[in-house]
Amino acid sequence: MSKYLVQLDFISFIKFNSLAFCCANTLFSPFNALFTFQSGGITKAFLVVFLAPFAGLLLGAFFGILAFPLYKFLTARSEFFATLSGQFTEIPDGPIDEPVTDD
Repeated sequence: MSKYLVQLDFISFIKFNSLAFCCANTLFSPFNALFTFQSGGITKAFLVVFLAPFAGLLLGAFFGILAFPLYKFLTARSEFFATLSGQFTEIPDGPIDEPVTDD
């Protein structure tokens, strides 16, 4: 497995942050629904569970916009924060509609 120094651009950082907040908010929505059910009833609790992913996306975008300057500062000065490892796949230029096959 290879390691890479990575600094995401603004749009990629917002996408990644929104996805992370969406997953985290969805994961913790049952706990939020339980507390909402105790104070507001079952209909509000179901609303909390249903709206959790969308609220996570919006919160991720909001906090991503606010945090981007700090992210750029930290990744420019720290190899620890800028180092990523994993599987990276290069996407060819052109239309995305057609599947890429090895013939």
